[in-house]
Amino acid sequence: MKRLIFVAVAAMAIAGIDPASAADASFGCEARAGQTCFFKLFLGPRATRVVQLVSGMKVNVPGVDVGRDHYCMDLAAPPASLRCQHKLISAGYNH
Repeated sequence: MKRLIFVAVAAMAIAGIDPASAADASFGCEARAGQTCFFKLFLGPRATRVVQLVSGMKVNVPGVDVGRDHYCMDLAAPPASLRCQHKLISAGYNH
């Protein structure tokens, strides 16, 4: 069990996630019926994660640094890193 915890903390450190500051953030898709929201999360200096939600869906995404990490959202496909407008991940509802 100790080894599993060590491996998880090591993986988070490599991904640029500080285990002490990692938290859950609420994301939701408010698009029209039949559309899909693509959220690209920028976690730390080098890590990214894509979250895909159908319209009306809400989830809690673990392992984000609320107030420091950013995200972009697009309806067509995962947003391109250079052309999207970054928004700060808040402790409330992100959409």
